[in-house]
Amino acid sequence: MADVKGQIGFQQVGLGGVLRGYRLIVPPNQREYSWTEREVTTLLQDFARSISDEEGEYFLGTIVTIPRAPDLLEVVDGQQRLATTAILLSQIRNYLNGKEPLISESITNGFLTDIDREKRERVAKMQLNSSDNEFFRSMISDKGSRPEVRMVSHQLIIDAFDNCAEHIKKIVSGFDAKDHGDVLNKWLTFLEHRATIILLKVPSDANAYKMFETLNDRGLRTSQADLVKNYLFGQSGTRLSEAQQKWALIRGRLESLDEDDITVTFLRHALIAVRGYLREPEVYEAVQVQAKGAQTSLAFLNTLESLANVYAAISNSDHEKWNEYPDAIRRAIQTLNLLNIKPMRSLMLAIATKFSAAEANEAFRMLISWGVRLMIASTTRSGSVENPLADRANEVFKGEISDAASLKKKLAPIIPSDTPFRQAFEIATVSKASLARYYLRSLEMAAKNESAPWFIPNDDKQTINLEHVMPEKTEGNWNHVNQDIARAYVKRLGNLALMLAKSNSDLKSSDFATKKAVYKDSPYELTRQISSFHDWNDIQISERQKGLAELALKAWPL
Repeated sequence: MADVKGQIGFQQVGLGGVLRGYRLIVPPNQREYSWTEREVTTLLQDFARSISDEEGEYFLGTIVTIPRAPDLLEVVDGQQRLATTAILLSQIRNYLNGKEPLISESITNGFLTDIDREKRERVAKMQLNSSDNEFFRSMISDKGSRPEVRMVSHQLIIDAFDNCAEHIKKIVSGFDAKDHGDVLNKWLTFLEHRATIILLKVPSDANAYKMFETLNDRGLRTSQADLVKNYLFGQSGTRLSEAQQKWALIRGRLESLDEDDITVTFLRHALIAVRGYLREPEVYEAVQVQAKGAQTSLAFLNTLESLANVYAAISNSDHEKWNEYPDAIRRAIQTLNLLNIKPMRSLMLAIATKFSAAEANEAFRMLISWGVRLMIASTTRSGSVENPLADRANEVFKGEISDAASLKKKLAPIIPSDTPFRQAFEIATVSKASLARYYLRSLEMAAKNESAPWFIPNDDKQTINLEHVMPEKTEGNWNHVNQDIARAYVKRLGNLALMLAKSNSDLKSSDFATKKAVYKDSPYELTRQISSFHDWNDIQISERQKGLAELALKAWPL
């Protein structure tokens, strides 16, 4: 079908043909280069298999673009494939420099760069987003220098260059040096004509994003975050540039959080606060309900931008947001992030957004006790807990709950009371060392009647270690203990103690008599108490843990 202005046009063309025939720009709001070694290697291996078939073609799906000028296309979907192909072409050129100068020059002039007649300068055929473009441009040039890595995407670009360079060496390794030009020229022909895609040219932003959404509904791989972004862009109409700026600000707020799929995670938690409980697969559909048309889409993006800043704050106790809050809130956030109870994050987000500083401080303190009680009772993932937490987050966000006391009353039915909490604590097992350290330090503070035992103590992790009284590896010193019992009790809280690092490294798997002599001089009261036991097995572990369970009621009060 011909490419007619105002209509959707498409053509079948090689990836290299797209690079040769057009200048390509990735808009500033689009994601950074994200392909890892796995995706790059898969593409190169697929190319190699297809090249061995002289007549066959390799189809790489559809690339969606918006024509911005007769020879200028904005890439809506397809930048990873195009950028990786440009990297491969660049490395073929680099390899042929000095060996086949004319072929090398043809790659630079035909696939990688063009002359901008108005600016009277040579420009790159492909321009990535604002975060990656200068780095990519420098790497794709024939200068051979490597710029400073400032982002994860920059390192991925370098990795892709290195991967392609190694692959080119493998391609030519079985051939005489004089034939390397012919071998790689065969690759150039393949990339230009036989590594084919369907190039879609969509005349408007809204149509482009709708096409992107439709193609992904039919099975093209993308993340929910991309679908949400492109849906909102498509709905924004003439206010597209505003929507793009808002999305870039949201991404900027979240990029400091080192977490996979953080955008989707944030969207889910924000939507729970805004509208109530939903599962992660329902995020995209929820956005479609929430935002229809330019006005509501921009309003929704404004809300997301504001929430993204708060979301970054509840993930970072040093965030500037907390400057005007009581000092204790930073310690509460630090502790809550250690507990890392995902179903609570929407509630934390809503509290930090809507509550006054004093009420937020009190609510976060209570969330610690509630969180520990829920974790010990092993109920943080059940629907009977997740749904009420989501409902309360929504009620806080809507202003129906405005203080910590009201929140406590609303959540009382799902928080384990003292009796079930104590009973659960008596048999609790902890596999994560950081949590075990936290529990033991809080219990130690409760035993000494110190204030605020629920916060993470300011201890040096390098000097204080977690000790397993009955060791994980017995090494012959605990043969009197049944191995089934040992496996069942070794990670029980009653078998764990705090030790100074040097003492712990000396003890290792020593017998109990040797250990208790060291425990007797420990600065930790709960560790010293172990030295009063004559023997150590499941009976003593259970006895000690019952005592710890009583202290737990003080450490994490209702």
